Parts: sequence; C-alpha cells; structure tokens
Amino acid sequence: MYIEKKDSWLFLAKKGFWKKFLVKIEWEKITKNNIVQLTEKECRFIYESQGYKDFSIDIYNNDLLEDVVFRSKLLSNNVEILSCIQENNIMGDIEIVWTWLHIQAWLEYGFPKKFIYNSNNIEGSRIPEEEVERIIENKKYRYKVKNEILEVENSIKSWSFIKNGFLFNELNIKKLYHILTKNLLQETWEKYPRWFKKVSNIVNNSLTTSPENVSTEINSLIYSYKENKKIVFPLQLAFDFHLKYEQIHPFENGNGRTGRFIMNKILLQNTFFPMIVFSSNKQAYFDAIASCESKNKKKYYKFMLEQYKKTLDKIS
Repeated sequence: MYIEKKDSWLFLAKKGFWKKFLVKIEWEKITKNNIVQLTEKECRFIYESQGYKDFSIDIYNNDLLEDVVFRSKLLSNNVEILSCIQENNIMGDIEIVWTWLHIQAWLEYGFPKKFIYNSNNIEGSRIPEEEVERIIENKKYRYKVKNEILEVENSIKSWSFIKNGFLFNELNIKKLYHILTKNLLQETWEKYPRWFKKVSNIVNNSLTTSPENVSTEINSLIYSYKENKKIVFPLQLAFDFHLKYEQIHPFENGNGRTGRFIMNKILLQNTFFPMIVFSSNKQAYFDAIASCESKNKKKYYKFMLEQYKKTLDKIS
C-alpha cells in the first residue's frame, strides 16, 4: 500500500479493520457496490496525496491516470476482501465469488502467459502466444526451437522468484538474470555471460553505463528506490526504476526482460496489479525510453500508462 504521510497509517488501519469487520461480522453486507465505494474512498485519499499530485504534473492525461489507479485498486481490493472470505470459510454472494475467481485466475495464469509472451517477443522470440500458453500449462506443444522453449520455462521460474523471493539488492538482480538466462544461447549462439557486462553496449544510439560503473550505478538506483518508496507515487516509482535500469543496461543481454520483471515487483509491493508492455507496441516502447534523453519523461509516462490501461482491459 502506498503511504504518503504519517496519518496514512491511521487510514490504512481503519480500512483494514473495516474489511475484516465486513468479512467476519457482517459478511452479508459485502456487495460489489461496497467494494467500489471502498475503492473510491481509497482513491480520493490517493488523489489528494502529495506524491500523486507531483506525478500528475508530468502526465499529459490525468483522466487516464485516475482511470488506471481506480481500476487497479478495485481489482486489488476484490482480491484482498474476497480472499478473507475464503480464508474464513464464509459463503459470500455467488456473483462476488465468481468475480474473485475470475480475477485470481487471470492474475495466477492469464497474466504470466501474456506477460512472458510479450516480454520475450519484444526481445526477438518468435514463439506463438498459444504455444507459450501450452508450455506454461504443461500441455503438449508443437514448437521446436529449444532455445525459445527454454526461455519460456526460465521466465516462469523468474516470475515465481519475483513474486516470492526477490529482494532489492545487487545479488538478487543478478540471481534474477541467472534464472532467466540459464542454459540459454544468445543470437550469436554463445551462452549468456555471467554477472554484469564486461563490454560497453549502445541502445537506441545512446551509450549506456560503462562496465566499470555498472555496480555503482545499480546500487545507487537501489538506494534511491529505498529512499523514495514511501514518498514517490508507486506508478512513478516503478516507471522511473525501469527507465533508469534500462539506461544503465547492467547486462550484455536480458536487460529488458529483467527490467520488466522488476518493475512489476514494485507494482505488486504497492498493491497495484502488474502490467504488460505489449510487443505490438515495441517500437513505441523503445522510442518512449529514448525520448527521456532530453530529461522530459511525459512521452514515456504516457506510453506506460497506456500500456497499463491496455493490460487492465485484457482482464475483462
């Protein structure tokens, strides 16, 4: 949960108590309307926070920002409240339970399929989306390119690590990279090198961080994240981390894929739903990152919010 001021804790405590009260004492009052009202109350609080106001200044379309925040929080509240119903063996309204099952199924199965397909496809994978689904579901698949099949399998393990074990430090960033690239071959048919890059690389005609400075820059990024995680609005926090990570480009290869995993970790930690950068918008994605060379992030923020909305649209 995003926390802006000390009195935010009071709001959160009341909100948590109200949820538990509804579930344990007056569960029959839990309706879709109640969950919407709770989300509206939470969002009004969010919209008035300083971090949100600071972020909204750098956004072209504030209506889009509010829409994304509300819809993501509504989904998270559905999961949180209705998980309490299940944990306490309470029979809730069948329509609400069905909504919860739909959201849970998408988060646990639908999202990883689409995220892994799109993330790998951005980096050159040609495996069809339906084949990615079959691999994730342990079904028989027809695709024969072993390297791309392994890439999907490694991505499944990487997603599990992000959800359950990843911590914000240099060691865990390297561990994520090793899980993602284990036994994979690059386009040159060479194995992915271990650890951070040993040679400089150029992305979008821009020179990234030199190898000798990568460790320093990554640790500076992690320090900045920890310093700002209770001050900066979570969407900006996630987008900015991703942008800086891609500008550093700590590895010779695999930077985009690891970067998008970490961005989603930040969203999940702040009770926002994870997001997909769609491969059909690949060039616009690269252009949005490149546009930040001028220090103006509005185009980049706009693109990321549009991708987030597109992700949320997929759930329904």
